Amino acid sequence: MNASNETCQDGQRERWYAVQAKPRQDARAEEHLRNQGYEVFRPLVKLRKRRAGKLQDVVESMFPRYLFIHLCDVTQDWAPIRSTRGVAGLVRWGDNVPVVPDGVIADLQARMAETDGGCIDLTGEADFRPNQKLRITEGVFAGYEALYKARTGDERVIVLLNIMQQAQEITLPASAISRD
Repeated sequence: MNASNETCQDGQRERWYAVQAKPRQDARAEEHLRNQGYEVFRPLVKLRKRRAGKLQDVVESMFPRYLFIHLCDVTQDWAPIRSTRGVAGLVRWGDNVPVVPDGVIADLQARMAETDGGCIDLTGEADFRPNQKLRITEGVFAGYEALYKARTGDERVIVLLNIMQQAQEITLPASAISRD
């Protein structure tokens, strides 16, 4: 079955669904689904990671073990997808196969298209060191100095702020801090 060339019937439109890959087989699942004619999207990111004691830039899946597939309807035969090399199965909530909003996929595709390497470059965002002095630039604590503690995700960080002679952990948007 060639899903990308199939026309939707009964006024349905194509939608994006999440596919779970087997451990460390995201690229394999993507390749084999594409070979079957499915439209597949696997967002890639460039990160700075410590390998063998040195910081190196690496490209990997933004969502390890997950990719997205564009299909007409979840009621069509899923057997070819489930039996594809590298695929563990479809993401399900009980019997429901949730739709991934088109806007989410479009935003990720646009961010990837903006870069030379075809991946979202996060190397500049992950280069704070533990206990590095930072300045809070936004919010109620704007202008205060804090120490970097950790990142809670791509867009939020935990810092230590000295409030009333005690270090307090606060979580802020990454955009609300800058280097001193």
